[in-house]
Amino acid sequence: MRLVKFMFLVLMCSCDAVYEIPDPFSGRYYGIDSVFRNQYALELIDTLDNAIYLDVNSLGSGLYDVKNENGYWVKDGLLTQNKLSIDISGFNGVIKFFEDSIYLEAVSNNSLIYVSHKAFLSR
Repeated sequence: MRLVKFMFLVLMCSCDAVYEIPDPFSGRYYGIDSVFRNQYALELIDTLDNAIYLDVNSLGSGLYDVKNENGYWVKDGLLTQNKLSIDISGFNGVIKFFEDSIYLEAVSNNSLIYVSHKAFLSR
């Protein structure tokens, strides 16, 4: 009888797991990135379509990182109205979150080159 009580006590103690609700936006998104480039000095204009993925990581308190193998698009960004602002490496823009997809739009412009990224990605 003591063994049964001990086993019951062990089972009760081991079942006290803490459950966290997964973040609705975190995860990996895949899609196509359309890149428009205008190199002013060379008078070269081109458009590229590249396969891309973005990893969205929740940092808690509404903060997110968005990155891939090339680096960060958003570092410690605050999610406001399902949007993250891009302001990194000379690019300005926004990442908009939908139910199971994201839309990225970012622009970099200086005296030498204009670069525009537009991408629609889904899980």
